[in-house]
Amino acid sequence: MARAVTTQHKTIATVAAWIVALLIFFPILYTIITSFKSEQEAIQGFALIPSGTFESYSEVQAQSGYFKFFLNSVILSVGSTILALIIAIPAAWSMAFSPTKRTKDILMWMLSTKM
Repeated sequence: MARAVTTQHKTIATVAAWIVALLIFFPILYTIITSFKSEQEAIQGFALIPSGTFESYSEVQAQSGYFKFFLNSVILSVGSTILALIIAIPAAWSMAFSPTKRTKDILMWMLSTKM
């Protein structure tokens, strides 16, 4: 027979879930907060509210050519999407409106590659 879940058990489970969530999220939050600190503040230690500077972001942007790489990624992803659509739309149309003997086989092959 199944045991009824009491309010106390639900509360304990909720508190445990929040503790686990905070333990998982804290390193990410700490990294984000530290990224806004100056080099000296980052070395000194933990402070929840840093003085806030975008200096490190501007240095990375100036030294690395980040936007050039980002633009290359955008061009490649948009280009490959357009190419895939140019090929897929006529193929889907022909399979839907003029089926052949092998249409079901092709559709089953396509479905099996997705799994």
